[in-house]
Amino acid sequence: MSKSLSSSRYSQRGVGFWGFAVNVLLLGTFLVLILRIAPAYMEYLTIKDIIERAAEEYDPQKNSVQDVRVRVRKLLNSSQVYDVKVEDIEIFRERGRIVIDATYERRFPLVWIIDGVMKFDDLVVETASSRD
Repeated sequence: MSKSLSSSRYSQRGVGFWGFAVNVLLLGTFLVLILRIAPAYMEYLTIKDIIERAAEEYDPQKNSVQDVRVRVRKLLNSSQVYDVKVEDIEIFRERGRIVIDATYERRFPLVWIIDGVMKFDDLVVETASSRD
């Protein structure tokens, strides 16, 4: 009986040092990734909301391309978006509509010499035409 008791004691060991170290390393890696990616993604969501709002507020009878540009600039300032300027956003007229193209790319340091890149290429919005 003492033999089965002693063998069960050895088979029920906890997490060893290396297992614990690997788990902490993985958790730390995911935490660093989340903390580096989250601000860029939140900025993307803010810019997407800004250009959609500017497109919805566009009135083809009253507003020009310059009016839309001024509105986007004011929304960027009030939302405290400083990394993307209104000069980086293309606003032009095409087929009777105003097109707002705010596609951009964000580069950020991850660790040491490794950088991350996020491409936001779905930020193209067309306004309603004057014929609608």
